[in-house]
Amino acid sequence: MERSIRSDPNIHKFSIHPFKRFNKRSVEYKQPVEITSFSYDENHQLHMDDRELRYYYPPNLKDCNLSAGYENFIQKIVEGPEPIHSLLDALIHLRKTRAETENVIKADIISWRGIFTKMLCTPYNRNEPWEFGATLYNNTIFIEEHETEYTRRNREGDTPKAKLMGYWGYKFEALSTIGVPATEIQSSDDPELLARKNTVVNTNIQYCSVSKTTLGKNRLIMGAEVDCLIDVKPPYPENPVNKYIELKTSKIPRNDRDTFVFERYKLIKFWAQSFLIGIPKIIVGFRDDDGNLCSLKEIKTLEIPRMVRGKDKMWDAVICLNFLNEFFEWLREVIKIEDANSSYVISFKEPFQEIEVSFCHNKNPVLADRHLKPFGKV
Repeated sequence: MERSIRSDPNIHKFSIHPFKRFNKRSVEYKQPVEITSFSYDENHQLHMDDRELRYYYPPNLKDCNLSAGYENFIQKIVEGPEPIHSLLDALIHLRKTRAETENVIKADIISWRGIFTKMLCTPYNRNEPWEFGATLYNNTIFIEEHETEYTRRNREGDTPKAKLMGYWGYKFEALSTIGVPATEIQSSDDPELLARKNTVVNTNIQYCSVSKTTLGKNRLIMGAEVDCLIDVKPPYPENPVNKYIELKTSKIPRNDRDTFVFERYKLIKFWAQSFLIGIPKIIVGFRDDDGNLCSLKEIKTLEIPRMVRGKDKMWDAVICLNFLNEFFEWLREVIKIEDANSSYVISFKEPFQEIEVSFCHNKNPVLADRHLKPFGKV
């Protein structure tokens, strides 16, 4: 069966089936290398520095309810998916300030880690629709997410309980991080530890890492929000990604069904998010139905595929990587119109059998005007 199915010459389709074609020797994925980083402050203002970098320090599990402070929750000013603009601004800033990296911002595909994660998990998440916009400029495909009804509901939560549960993850991050390296904490009553319990959760605040890597022959650059760091961030050019930690919350598995749901649907996303930018460790906070944090578990990212290998109705990391590699190779073949003022729509929707790509002339360009000259010169 051909990968590309074309009934309309303006629409290209990448078939998910036959699934077995991705079950082969794994494509090479190089260790990601951080090339720059940036921060958003409490007002979601962009800064080309590490001012919002946080450090991991285990939360106190005694009397730890993740609902605390929900009434003061400050949600991000920018509604909907994050545009790609700040990521591109960071790359341009890097090029201006580090002379030896003249060509470092050049890649085949540039996007957010969250977009790559959704693509990577697509073979096994065939009931979660997504839609992206892509612009080809100077032989680079720039991709950002489109707001859809599904993504809006998923982001905002359908019910008050769903919104509260979304807050639990942010609260866990606040309770698990401090503003200085853990080695600087002298006692259990250190002000850094006492302050974090009453910290107002503000999702405008973010620390983002920008990494470069290759999947097969596809050169990739991705920006990713990073939860925290263990130890101290090493100075350039040492690669800090192996010191980053991802923080996650999950319901305590009470039975076989709960364990299956955790391994089948949560672990694939945990693995994909951390693997893509080289984060070696995930700390999972297990909570009960009332949001009480009950236990912590450290999971090594590279061990996750082995945790589910051979189990019935599970997922395979090799298939995910081979799928993404072939999809990217195909995408680079069908996105051929280089027009900074236009875009392609890349969508995955019911009946979840294929990914569709269509061209939109003079509509929804991904790049802002300020990005055209810097990226056009590379």
